[in-house]
Amino acid sequence: MSDFYPSITPVKVQNIPSRETLLDVMVPILLESEQWQAGKEFEEPEWKTAIKTFSRHKTAKDGAMWHGRVSEHSEETTGGWEAVWQGIGVNHTLHEKEYYHELEKAELVKAFNEHQEIWTVYYHLRPPASNRVFTELITTHVSTDEATGLRTGYVMSIPVDISSDPELRQKEFSGTKGAYSAIERVKELPDGGVNWRYTFSSTRDPHIDAFKDDYDLYTR
Repeated sequence: MSDFYPSITPVKVQNIPSRETLLDVMVPILLESEQWQAGKEFEEPEWKTAIKTFSRHKTAKDGAMWHGRVSEHSEETTGGWEAVWQGIGVNHTLHEKEYYHELEKAELVKAFNEHQEIWTVYYHLRPPASNRVFTELITTHVSTDEATGLRTGYVMSIPVDISSDPELRQKEFSGTKGAYSAIERVKELPDGGVNWRYTFSSTRDPHIDAFKDDYDLYTR
């Protein structure tokens, strides 16, 4: 899929891009986010660190704006890269239930390998908003710098359309569908801490409007 670009338009399940394609396309977006317009900054008392937010207006390729946040965490407060990656990069979707109280259900739709899985998740939202269903391909990757031994982990999410596959479609939750693309990076620092950067582009609906609020980016 040389023409792949992450957006709010779901990729057909038969056209799912490889992990290599996702890395080639999505990592540059995450690096580019270092130059995006700065938003609010918050102090996180438990981790004793600042969380900075940022955004970028959509381009001709985008279906929606991109937003994000970045923070650095000491080894003392987080347990270091291994501990953070276990919480973010391993069983990613199930761990999301721990910090998204609206995430009511999550089910594995299909596992291609240990690095790529399709999940469907169900968010229960307060009225008048309707509930939301997100069906996403979750892809993970870890690389180690040969010179320093420092590790970097990525979690990449893109929306997937599984309607053409009757077996997979049966596993999808019912509800109003939402969609988002996101890339998350957990980068090990020389002092044992981590740099945690997260960017996403998403449909405009009550769930995503909450995502876009700077405070919710902070509390994530």
